Amino acid sequence: MSYKVLSLKLRPSQFNQIVGQHHVTRTLQNAISSDRVAHGYIFSGPRGVGKTTTARILARILNCKESVDNNPCDKCINCAEIKKGSSLDVQELDGASNRGIDEMRDLREAVKYPPNNSKYRIYIIDEVHMLTREAFNALLKTLEEPPSHVIFIMATTDAHKIPPTILSRTQKFDFKHISINDVSNYLSKVLEMENIEHDKEGIYIIAQKAEGSLRDALSLLDQVIAYAENFLDIETVRDVLGIIKENIFLELIQLIQKKDNKSLILNLTRLIDNGYSISNFISGFNTYLRNCMIQKANFQQQLNLSQETVAWLKSNCQFSTENFLNILELTLQFESKLRFFQHPQISLEALFLKLSLINITDNNNEEPFNQQSNNHTIITNPEKIEEKNSKPINELDQTNKNPPKQKLNINSDLESSLKQETNNVKDTISKECSLNDIQNNWEKIINELEKNNPKVANFLENITLNKFLDNQLFIELIDGHKFQLKILEKDVEAIESILNKTLNQKIRIKFLINNKPEKNVENKDFQNTEHPLFEKALETFDGEIIR
Repeated sequence: MSYKVLSLKLRPSQFNQIVGQHHVTRTLQNAISSDRVAHGYIFSGPRGVGKTTTARILARILNCKESVDNNPCDKCINCAEIKKGSSLDVQELDGASNRGIDEMRDLREAVKYPPNNSKYRIYIIDEVHMLTREAFNALLKTLEEPPSHVIFIMATTDAHKIPPTILSRTQKFDFKHISINDVSNYLSKVLEMENIEHDKEGIYIIAQKAEGSLRDALSLLDQVIAYAENFLDIETVRDVLGIIKENIFLELIQLIQKKDNKSLILNLTRLIDNGYSISNFISGFNTYLRNCMIQKANFQQQLNLSQETVAWLKSNCQFSTENFLNILELTLQFESKLRFFQHPQISLEALFLKLSLINITDNNNEEPFNQQSNNHTIITNPEKIEEKNSKPINELDQTNKNPPKQKLNINSDLESSLKQETNNVKDTISKECSLNDIQNNWEKIINELEKNNPKVANFLENITLNKFLDNQLFIELIDGHKFQLKILEKDVEAIESILNKTLNQKIRIKFLINNKPEKNVENKDFQNTEHPLFEKALETFDGEIIR
């Protein structure tokens, strides 16, 4: 296959070709020119923003024999070999597939040898956060005392998973999301290079869909070009990427305002029947609501709204900014919980019925955010304020209370249903916990505890839940397990925390020792453990008698 996808074909080979990461490229170039190159770097940031590309360019510059303006020449033998991936002095490792201690030990042995035909031996470790704890420990020794000819460049999307001991011995660069404008401008240049006609609106939608990842944007562009052939417009982009048209969201908002529940359900059903996913729909709807809200607040300069929407908002929309906030609160909650719904379509229909029941306040004359005073208070009549201040304190408290928030104006049937559901939830939360409940959730508690304290979790697997009385859980240990008892007592707060979180109850833990009758032992002298020296040894070494 001769065709190369755009993300590979257009991969930058110079620092000045990297988009949106000027703070990183400039720092690296200045470090090279001043001969202040570190022995270890960590490139952290979201996917598709240029971490691995920057690492490869840096490797070529450091080993380039004829670098120009702190950029690789791409002509010398070192640049050519590194670009092909055949250089013996620059090795790329995938942290996900080389995550064990054995691979790091081999690497630690390899760094002792000088480079073959270059100035530095460079190791690029991608997805470094996937390494095991043992592998990080093996790598740590090399980072502490690195040979002068070795440089490590590590890339990751999850920097918080890297041990602090590694972070403290390297220079960390944070790559950021690329702005929508930068992505759209770059895509326009790419289409001009490919001799493909396009409009700005379609490119802007692709840039929005990429969510700050240039690689994702190029992949989406490849997909759209394959469908559009020689002309790329906004309708083509929407069809290929499954993006819902703006006028559909506008129509839904109008129906919410009119409280036309029948049309709302019909429109939602039609959308789902046409193949649109509920997750894409609710995400797009939330974005549209946000844009409308900002438009109402006179911050429309940076928005991507059609003239139709803007005209309708100015003339017809009775939603105040507060109304938009109330709707957004419900839709954002729905989006966050969508993956847990067993019947997403029914849940979506119920959501829009709730939205139509919101008491809409006509507030077209509301003050824009940017025109209010700093303390958000406008004094209209000072004399009235003086009259208020002359009232008794208790009366003042009543008059100065903030007006109640907008509540859902729900019909009687739906209201009673919601109340019943709320009461059921309250009953579930306030239900008194029993020993049976704890036993049923005990495995879950142990699994959660094992993440941070596997030793304590292991001890809790071999115990007996004796009884539960007055919010106290009595845990029974076998006689002779005093060593385990000491460990458990030290970590009792952590156990209680997980227990309370799991069961939504405040429970205290008490430990009991089960004094079982001693078995007959032939050696009577061994049974006599009351000797002072014997007791001293047990106390000193925190030991236990194993029978």
